[in-house]
Amino acid sequence: MDAHTHSPEPPEITAVIPAFNEEQGIDACAAAVRAALEGAQASFELIFIDDGSSDGTWDRIERCHRHDPRVKGLRLSRNFGKEAAMLAGLEAARGRAILTLDADLQHPPSLIPEMIRTWRAGGVQVVDAVKRSRGGEPFLRRLGSRLYNRMALMATGVELEDSSDFKLFDREVAAALLAMGERRRFFRGMAVWAGFSHARIEFDVGGRAAGSSKWSFRGLVWMAWKTIVSYSAAPLRIIHAASASFLILAVALFIRAMQLWLTGRAVSGFTTVIILLLIVGGLMLFCLAVIAEYIMAIYDEVKARPHYLLRERLD
Repeated sequence: MDAHTHSPEPPEITAVIPAFNEEQGIDACAAAVRAALEGAQASFELIFIDDGSSDGTWDRIERCHRHDPRVKGLRLSRNFGKEAAMLAGLEAARGRAILTLDADLQHPPSLIPEMIRTWRAGGVQVVDAVKRSRGGEPFLRRLGSRLYNRMALMATGVELEDSSDFKLFDREVAAALLAMGERRRFFRGMAVWAGFSHARIEFDVGGRAAGSSKWSFRGLVWMAWKTIVSYSAAPLRIIHAASASFLILAVALFIRAMQLWLTGRAVSGFTTVIILLLIVGGLMLFCLAVIAEYIMAIYDEVKARPHYLLRERLD
């Protein structure tokens, strides 16, 4: 079979698997996902997206493709981030349903047949695999994830507690996600925002097949901030509330100062003035920083650069 030709009929399932420096785990991931899909008696294709890896990830993907043409690959020109890699996979997917999961096998492929059965039964367009337990995840990482989910819920109203990128959804949902044109994409939040009918299946996070996590506590904090700025105006509303509070305080202080002056009890208030100046100055700088974040988000949108660039593809 020519590895560069499409079968006349689209497969039932396309598995979209982003990978960044996952050289040691690609073979095991491909074998496990392929076995799960074959066990579900589904026609399928696997699309690995190499997100600018600096190790031998792409070589492993090529080897898997030579062994089984149903394993395909997209190689991005550099590291564009997981969201861009997911988008590349969704745009290339031909399946009637799309399965998304990580390459490190912490999303257990053994759950895939149950997800497919739930989708095939009808009435459900999105099957969400949600975390029942986080396994041996470090305390700081677990704390960061919980804080991130709480912040996202408060700011955007989108419930992300124990959610994951491990999902199965049909072509209609994929089309809706692809139609969202924003630059700062957040697949997990977009899938919830889009609505449609959801079913939840719980799973326990497993250990990595190989290597170490590419996420740091700092990375989680930065992702949380980007999510809030991209999907909510809550920080701007906080600025409005803080400004109104300080305006009320300023009016109260003005009235008090005038009262003391009129009664002849006014005293020098150098310390008070300095403290107020520091508070107001700090607030103004904070407000400017938040506004600058939104301006940067607008700047990213109006540049209209592509989400990613392809270097190679195995199709």
